[in-house]
Amino acid sequence: MFKNKIKSLLLLLLFSVAFYLNADYYDSVINLTGDDLFYGLRNLISNNTNTSYDASKVVLYQTLDNFNGYVTCVYTGQEYYVGFDYTGSTNPNTEHTYAQSWFNGTDTTKKKSDLHHLFITNSVVNSSRGNYPFDVVANHNTANVYYTYTPWQSYRGYNAQNRMVFEPADEFKGNIARALLYFYTRYSGESLIQQNVDMLPTLLIWHNFDPPDAAELTRNTGVFNYQNNRNPYIDHPEFVAKIWGGNDVEDAVLPVVPDLTINAVYPNPFTSELNISITTQKSALLTTSVYNIKGQLIYSESSVLIAGENKVFWKGQDNKGQNTPAGIYLIKVQSADKQAVTKVLKVFEG
Repeated sequence: MFKNKIKSLLLLLLFSVAFYLNADYYDSVINLTGDDLFYGLRNLISNNTNTSYDASKVVLYQTLDNFNGYVTCVYTGQEYYVGFDYTGSTNPNTEHTYAQSWFNGTDTTKKKSDLHHLFITNSVVNSSRGNYPFDVVANHNTANVYYTYTPWQSYRGYNAQNRMVFEPADEFKGNIARALLYFYTRYSGESLIQQNVDMLPTLLIWHNFDPPDAAELTRNTGVFNYQNNRNPYIDHPEFVAKIWGGNDVEDAVLPVVPDLTINAVYPNPFTSELNISITTQKSALLTTSVYNIKGQLIYSESSVLIAGENKVFWKGQDNKGQNTPAGIYLIKVQSADKQAVTKVLKVFEG
């Protein structure tokens, strides 16, 4: 608990410093919300003019993501010694998070060269990801490509809707989310629905569970120094909720609606049983769903609630009755047309 408080204080200090340093940059949008904020950000960050992919790779491999001659694959965590003259010609190579085949045909040289969505990857993993959309692989054990590199793991397999997708390692999920949200904001006409997969709901979850850290903030400034624009969702994680719903990075991903609310979850943190207090304005069939940090559904139960305050319980088990591990979980309650979400922490007893 003490370590968590220290971490929270450090993050608060980190973002306070970032806010101070970039206050002028966001002056024109800081009080906006919704579509006004989205289009205000598009106008603000649309001044990058770099169109040289080769020049971007020089920056990427030789300065931006180079630490004493070493670079790291964002999908596997593998380190490579490349010195200071490498430009991504063999292995590792360069990943376009927003796949080039998704480009809508305008500003293609800018999009290809935009460092905010370019990352260093193991060439085999990059090739296997291809242009598959990002989402949660439903079953890691049966994924048709299962990466066991040390220290991180990424997966290619089928999502819950039986679509082929790519799931990045936990350590980089938030970075991927913010890169794609940036790209979607920056470039008009692009889409987060690819190959019949709507990536946005998953990206919002990943952004929430894996917030920006010092390294990501430092990288954002490095990109700004080169191409003169920033990724606003790194400097201001709360902008995501202000545009797409929910509260700040510590709270729910999705908005709480007035006629279906989660009043309280207790105890939180919990060890074995969680009480969930829910208020609904009318009697309804309600489904309570629990998701793990990867966005995977692990438990669901339906019940009929009457108008007013109700209580439902989760015993910390999955749908097979097995105890779930300690960690962060997302609780979603949903009726036919309304939903509310909150976050809880399960801890070990003792």
